[in-house]
Amino acid sequence: MGDIRETVRKASLFKNLGDEEISEVLNITTEKRVHQKDLIMQEGDEGSTMYMLLEGEVEVSKALTMRFGGEDIRKAEKVLSTLRDQDHVILGEMALIAKERRSASILAKTDCVLLEIHRNDFMRLIESKPALGVKVLLN
Repeated sequence: MGDIRETVRKASLFKNLGDEEISEVLNITTEKRVHQKDLIMQEGDEGSTMYMLLEGEVEVSKALTMRFGGEDIRKAEKVLSTLRDQDHVILGEMALIAKERRSASILAKTDCVLLEIHRNDFMRLIESKPALGVKVLLN
């Protein structure tokens, strides 16, 4: 995994943060390990956490409802993309920042290591460090 600070800095949400600010963010994270095929988040659920993928791969999918005429309505799950740790992605940030419902489902394609940030901790951080909050929200 290498240096966690550099890994976090590569995520788009945190790309303009200085060393001290990255440390502040890391202070509010918790490492979470999930197994292959574990559901990390479900589309439509309320969310109070976001995650950074440190190790592994996940699938992003959306529920589709298709009408084939009359009463013939079928539901399916469509995989939109596969994300890898090398992509330095943040998952669930809109639920955390804007209190929106989860816009997609995230399934662990492999065993994964995530950094988890809870909304309350994130809000306390940006209230106590407004400049940090502005940088994150503008990224």
